[in-house]
Amino acid sequence: MSDPVTGFQAITVAPLLPDGRPDLSQIYVSFAGTNPAHHADLNSDAQTVIAGKLSATQVEQALKYAEAIRAQYPGADFTAVGHSLGGFLAMLVAAEKRWSCTSFNGPDPWDQLSPEARKWLKELIAANPDAFRNFVNEWDAIGNSHGNGTGAAIYVTGKPFQGLFDNHNLSSGFDFDETGRIEGAGVAARNGYEIMENLLHGVPQRLREPLAALGAGAMAALQIPVIGEGVGRSVSTVMVMIDTMAATSLASTIVSAADILTSIKSVNEGLAARLQLNLLEAKSNAYTIPYLTEADIENCVAVERLRVEDNLDHQAVDAVNRRLDDHVDTIHKLYDGITKALLHAGEQDARWANAFGGR
Repeated sequence: MSDPVTGFQAITVAPLLPDGRPDLSQIYVSFAGTNPAHHADLNSDAQTVIAGKLSATQVEQALKYAEAIRAQYPGADFTAVGHSLGGFLAMLVAAEKRWSCTSFNGPDPWDQLSPEARKWLKELIAANPDAFRNFVNEWDAIGNSHGNGTGAAIYVTGKPFQGLFDNHNLSSGFDFDETGRIEGAGVAARNGYEIMENLLHGVPQRLREPLAALGAGAMAALQIPVIGEGVGRSVSTVMVMIDTMAATSLASTIVSAADILTSIKSVNEGLAARLQLNLLEAKSNAYTIPYLTEADIENCVAVERLRVEDNLDHQAVDAVNRRLDDHVDTIHKLYDGITKALLHAGEQDARWANAFGGR
């Protein structure tokens, strides 16, 4: 099923028997995750994951789709699967329909579950935790954004110092062995500050700490229903949040690029000294050859053009270094602009909170 208006997508599959026929006693319902280029998906993230709204959203469609599939295959065992927004939908549908579930980096739907679903889910996980699992990369800001109220999270070793989506995407956020099992599962959970500080790894310490605290505070605040509802009403707000996190990751990457360019310039500046050292070493080795005079060696160096000035174009090296300086200067200006904008956004949020906090 695919709805171009809301962005909802789901597919139902069944494993194959040895004779090639589908095993209709086992049905898997897979929900698609967020497509960042699809505004309807961003709207669904805003209205469901953040605002907690269930009606007239992908959640309502997911529940209706699940009910239709269950009616089509009575008596089958159902499992919901999904990643990201799809993982959120899979967990919510599975809990409400009393299905098993396997999801990846799905924001936890605990606050959106009915009391009956919460009770059933707690009992299920206590008795059989493998029946309801949400594999979450320890460094993923999205999968960790809503805590672990369901108790379904299984935290997986991630790669530190990556971009925003590197630890979130299914292809880069998880490693699977030859049997299909996830490698590195079972590590301890990271808190919001650790996750945001890791995302900001390339930012200088003086800015990284306040930005990480700001990001962690935003993650925690969105879990409060009244705040999440207010933020979720505006799709543009969610898009700004996504852009802010992407900008944070970009700022970190930019600083790393400047370091690389600076290292290249350092190598260039040492070229002449290293070439001269190598020439002196070669001449010293030549002195050990019998009957070879110093004049012979110097003549060989001159004829074969082995001198440093014969092999190094200082003007070209200087030109490259000037271009490197220009690039580094541009990168620092971009970085300063991004970080100032992020800090300004945080200050604006603080003023808003002070102005409206008592109302």
